[in-house]
Amino acid sequence: MPPGRLTIDLVALAHNYQLLKDKVEASCAVAGVVKADAYGLGARQIVPILEKLGCPYYFVATAQEAIDLRRMTAKPIAVLNGLMGPAEEYLKHDISPVLNSLREIEIWHNAATKLGRRLEAIIHFDTGMNRLGLDQFEVRQLMKEPYRLNNLDVALIMTHMACADDRLSPMTTRQYEEFRLIAAEFPNAKKSVGNSSALFRSSNYHQDYARPGMALYGLNPTPERPNPMKPVISLDARVLQVRRVKNGDTIGYGAATIMTYDATLATVAIGYADGILRSGTNNLNLYWQDKECPVRGRISMDTIVVDITGHKPVPMPGDFLEVIGPNQSVDDLAAACGTIGYEILTNIGMRYQRIYKGA
Repeated sequence: MPPGRLTIDLVALAHNYQLLKDKVEASCAVAGVVKADAYGLGARQIVPILEKLGCPYYFVATAQEAIDLRRMTAKPIAVLNGLMGPAEEYLKHDISPVLNSLREIEIWHNAATKLGRRLEAIIHFDTGMNRLGLDQFEVRQLMKEPYRLNNLDVALIMTHMACADDRLSPMTTRQYEEFRLIAAEFPNAKKSVGNSSALFRSSNYHQDYARPGMALYGLNPTPERPNPMKPVISLDARVLQVRRVKNGDTIGYGAATIMTYDATLATVAIGYADGILRSGTNNLNLYWQDKECPVRGRISMDTIVVDITGHKPVPMPGDFLEVIGPNQSVDDLAAACGTIGYEILTNIGMRYQRIYKGA
């Protein structure tokens, strides 16, 4: 018997994809970012929805993700982490590495030479993230030595925004201006700049391909405003035990919480193994019939203890408390744990019964 229920609303996900399509310029196509098993929600269930909606392009993180995805779609697939193995493996599965360095460009160029034909190339230019992509030195080298691109057709160039979720950050504009100068050297290539938040900041960031991830899955791309996206998931966890404790009793590991009143507590089948981070201790609430149930004691691997004192009716073993739902969004839960919604989604794991609405 599963310890809880994770409900994934595919109708809401489809709505979010359509909203993003409506948001961007008509010349911009909305790709599907389905890395990390579609942000932990199940690529096998989500990709068919995107296929029905005409998703033209997919981005994943790793070559294995791309190989798995190739079984679900004939559309182009780009591997954001670049060449993680022999070029032949990418060509065998018709998947495209995002070329993140001059070394990777050289490997891809050599593969084209060996095959005796031109290969399409996707190049990532780093404009301030300092994570992946050609840095400024490599960009200058590439411009001085265009022969490096012989036998390659640069089909797509891209960059990644570091601070688009912060509407006051000047960095997004700086990154765009730097990318625009680079893009002028590749007039025939498609361009991709916008992540979820960038799409809501300016149409400058729409370009040819948008790459929304978090917004598709219901997270808020504009933290300073109400969330324009529909929530995609809800999560309910099973009550395992209900007990009475007295003033002065301690709760959980380290006896970290000392009760200052007599209370009724419920032990609930969810913990940090399910993405509810230990850092949420003392900040997090679960909900019973819309009533707050504050966490008491440290969050454990498999269980959380919450305070249900005074709640009528009292939840009993086998009942479910709301973890994510109408009273607490993924973003709310993340804030209580001192993290971001991405981390919550991708760490929920597989212990819960998964219910796909609208499948």
